[in-house]
Amino acid sequence: MRVSVRLGSLSGVGLGFYGSVVMGGAHRDFELWAGTFVLGLVLGGAAFAAEIQPPGLMPEPPEWRALVGGRVVVRPGEVVESATILVRDGRVVSVGREVTVPAGAEVWRMDGLTIYPGLIEPYFVISGTNRPVDTRMVEPVGWSGAGAGGYRFLGVSGTGEGGRRKGPGHAVSQVTPERRALEVWDPADRAWAELREQGFTVAVVVPGEGIFRGRSAVVLLGEEDVNRLVLPAEAFQHVALAPGTGRGRSQFPASLMGVVAVVRQTLMEAEHDRRMRLCAETNAEAALSREYNPAWEALGRLWEGGQRLVMEPGSVLMMDRAIRLAEEFGLEPLLVACGEEWRRPDLWEGRKAGWIVPVNFPGLPRLPAEEDWEQVSLDQLRRWDWAPENPALLRRLGCELALTTHGLSDRKRFREKLREALDRGLSEADALGALTVVPARWCGLDGLLGTIEPGKLANFTVVSGGSYFDPEARVRQVWVRGRVYRQAADLVSGEGPGSERGLAKEGERAKLEERRKDRAQRLARSPLEDAGPLRAPRVLKVVNATLWTCGPAGVIRSGQMLVRDGRIEAVGERVPEDPAAEALDLGGRHVTPGLIDAHSHTAILGAVNEATLPSTAMVRVEDVVNSESVTLREQLAGGLTACQLLHGSANPIGGQSCVIKLRLGAPPEGMKLEGAPAGIKMALGENVKQSNWGDRFTNRFPQTRMGVPALIANRLAAAREYRRMQEEARQRGGIGPRPDLELEALAEVLEGRRLVHCHAYRQDEILAFLEVMEAFGVRVASLEHGLEGYKVADEIAAHGAGVATFADWWAYKFEVYDAIPYAGALMTRRGVTVAYKSDSSDLARRLNTEAAKAVKYGGLGEEEALRLVTLHPARLLGIERRVGSLEPGKDADFAVWSHAPLDARAVCLQTWVDGKLYFEREAARQRAERMAAERERLLEKARRWLRAGGERGSGDETGEGFFRVSLEMSDREKHCEDIEP
Repeated sequence: MRVSVRLGSLSGVGLGFYGSVVMGGAHRDFELWAGTFVLGLVLGGAAFAAEIQPPGLMPEPPEWRALVGGRVVVRPGEVVESATILVRDGRVVSVGREVTVPAGAEVWRMDGLTIYPGLIEPYFVISGTNRPVDTRMVEPVGWSGAGAGGYRFLGVSGTGEGGRRKGPGHAVSQVTPERRALEVWDPADRAWAELREQGFTVAVVVPGEGIFRGRSAVVLLGEEDVNRLVLPAEAFQHVALAPGTGRGRSQFPASLMGVVAVVRQTLMEAEHDRRMRLCAETNAEAALSREYNPAWEALGRLWEGGQRLVMEPGSVLMMDRAIRLAEEFGLEPLLVACGEEWRRPDLWEGRKAGWIVPVNFPGLPRLPAEEDWEQVSLDQLRRWDWAPENPALLRRLGCELALTTHGLSDRKRFREKLREALDRGLSEADALGALTVVPARWCGLDGLLGTIEPGKLANFTVVSGGSYFDPEARVRQVWVRGRVYRQAADLVSGEGPGSERGLAKEGERAKLEERRKDRAQRLARSPLEDAGPLRAPRVLKVVNATLWTCGPAGVIRSGQMLVRDGRIEAVGERVPEDPAAEALDLGGRHVTPGLIDAHSHTAILGAVNEATLPSTAMVRVEDVVNSESVTLREQLAGGLTACQLLHGSANPIGGQSCVIKLRLGAPPEGMKLEGAPAGIKMALGENVKQSNWGDRFTNRFPQTRMGVPALIANRLAAAREYRRMQEEARQRGGIGPRPDLELEALAEVLEGRRLVHCHAYRQDEILAFLEVMEAFGVRVASLEHGLEGYKVADEIAAHGAGVATFADWWAYKFEVYDAIPYAGALMTRRGVTVAYKSDSSDLARRLNTEAAKAVKYGGLGEEEALRLVTLHPARLLGIERRVGSLEPGKDADFAVWSHAPLDARAVCLQTWVDGKLYFEREAARQRAERMAAERERLLEKARRWLRAGGERGSGDETGEGFFRVSLEMSDREKHCEDIEP
């Protein structure tokens, strides 16, 4: 061993020993600081002095430092071999091959090492967990005081007097955009050392918990005076689209749709406050009437250009919703990827958003026995196989990326996971850019960070060998503003790969390489390959069919139908010839309009009920449509082509409904039926007064049946007053009242622009509700269930309401004991428009059979009974001009049946939506065979991985993430009364 030691220069900042050790032929630089002192000089009347540090504290680095002989990656794609980096006072002075090192500079030999710009962690959440948000596993959050957006309801837990917050703030406790990460940042956290071990020199620290979480800060990952580690104290504003940890389902918001409503409401309030603030600068009256709220004030910077919005949506479909939500307010967000963007690549190309991408790819789980693999679904295997390709896929789509350790239970596995992403097509240049220049630019610090250039901070990541991305390379040193932090690999001798735990033996390296190559070859197919239309002819001619038109033409034997561009052009015994038409000869089989479900809770992400408040008119089902739900394919197989997705029945005034078409493969926005009238759910009876909910849920007005119409009348009156105030402000040219999404939706009800669909059972409540609505001049579109509607059918018909009812469900609770299977026929004969509906994803597959029951119970004719699931639900939803019957000008939504549609033997053979074939029985069988074969291939790949020593365990990126519920499988059977997430 040979040791050489030199005395450090005296530059007014410190005294130290530094030099080198040669051990076994390996060269090791070192520095030993003996303390610091002040050298005071008075020259020309100017005094220069350095602070004397107490013993044990890290001293200031020398004024000049030179890193000599290393391979320098200046920026992605630009490398200088055998270069010198000259550093003075923590900044880069020069870099290149012809750099002169000043006399007295401390020299660090970097032969055989590669020097990168210091890596940047763009998303370090300060909380007790590193787990990402998942909107499929939602929990309720807290409520602090007066209602958000003016929702002030007595009896709601935590509202009114005695809220938790002291002093001004937003009503929802999880809305704290004024919070700063620096308030809870702990610079002594051992996580900083873990990040340095992976080569990181800077981190964006993010407040954890909540919806609007607050403002992040950019900090240096050094160990000097904490006040010197902060770069921008406020970098981004952070939002998570999932309820946080709360104190029970009685607190708002407890649903994903409720969270989205809170975000929208809060941003609207902040915009309004900004206008009020500008007005108050010149108007004394406006200054007096302006309401102060620190949350709104903090959000004002989003529009003033001072901050950018970072959103963690939690699932692939909520990524799309987050972009749309930001676009509503003219914002371009940064999104924290969920890792499953590969499911919907069609949603990301050309979108204005940046992506913070975790590499917490799910591993394989620990399973007790080999036969347990039979319980593993194809979707879970696809998730495992696709995950490492997610970063490369986003980059191919033109998305700008930053990479993060977020979501990793063990950050030491970051480089191993990063290597998997590179093996799947992410280039080293893109990966380096995602760790340096991209996050630096997003933070507004590209003048200080991201590249090795004169004037920038001396932040470097030093690795052995030629590449940080080489599995054999080790992080040797991390430099933070000119201070060096030597890592374990720089302090010990020995060789070995750094991609997996411990030092690997030579024999194990070959095994590792073989495993990597196998993992690099994706076998899983895209879910979109089996979605979308099977055929989409521009012109289609249906011939030799029995057409059940459900319109004036009745049933046409040996009929024909001409479809052009998704619309029916002609129907009859003969239709015009068109040489461009594709023929569909049905050989006499039966064709009906596509079936329509007027009352469904299928394909909704998260809870169907925001059960926490008596009025949740601000929440929207359209914000949480699950276009990936497996139930959509099943319902297409039953001839269903359209349905109304309803909020549940937990409150007198529920959320806004959404009418969709079952366009399999379309994104959520593409499933919405264009031009369908807006709707809203209301409810009466046991559910809304919280009967049998248990003691911890009976905490909300109303608690009696008589309180329900009182609440509804109160909110409609409030909406009327809200509109009056808006109109007065418009006339005087002023700023109107603070926006309120609840009252906005109810004002649309008063104006006839939003249809009311009311859950109701008992005759007395039906009559009371109709009287209240008539007092406000509102016509109710439909009574949902309406199982005692046959008792008051004349009154319902006189009001003009319809009824969406069950064919034969009854006695499942006390208030439906008087239900009878003849109700549908009886109400129909009294002039009520009656529809049979499902309220069940399973029952929705057999609505033709439900319609047949009206023939058995009540003696309706077959055509009349069929209208209960076609034309009549279309009328209740206000979409009868588009769908519900086979008539010229309507959408070409139809189903082909093996027998007459009400025959017990009838099987749906084909389902067409907008003139496109979305279901075909034989194609479905072939798809099932393809999926079974794919699953077997993926199982064999998984077994090879385990045989080759592939790691598995229980962490997020090993076993647990593998079993996360998929979007398509998370859509369990849901009903009106559900209050579970």
